[in-house]
Amino acid sequence: MKKVRYFVPAILYYLLIFALSSQHIDVNLPGHGLDKAAHLIEFGVLGLFLSLGYFNVLSSSAAVKAILVFITGLPLGLLDELHQHFVPGRTSALDDVAADAAGIIAGILVYLYWEKRRKRPPQEPAA
Repeated sequence: MKKVRYFVPAILYYLLIFALSSQHIDVNLPGHGLDKAAHLIEFGVLGLFLSLGYFNVLSSSAAVKAILVFITGLPLGLLDELHQHFVPGRTSALDDVAADAAGIIAGILVYLYWEKRRKRPPQEPAA
């Protein structure tokens, strides 16, 4: 049961995504790219939180953990887009899912970078 705590941030964060996706939010982001950037950041955070769970719970290789993060995060992005299809005033699009997938990958990479820096031994000061 102690291992579940590593997934609590991802669960709570996805519930927040779902709640926000349930509302008509009239935000007109200028240009097509900013909308995709928002998806990338939103699902980057989810990828980071999912990485926190999988990388701290499993004893598999880093590659297996990263794949599990991705195959967990991508269906959540798909589910979010499907959900938005039924919310009045919201739209769903496959290119949003692609941005979500890129965000999941970015979250994994950020987590791996963070872990590498955390485990690095302190540098000796230059004399």
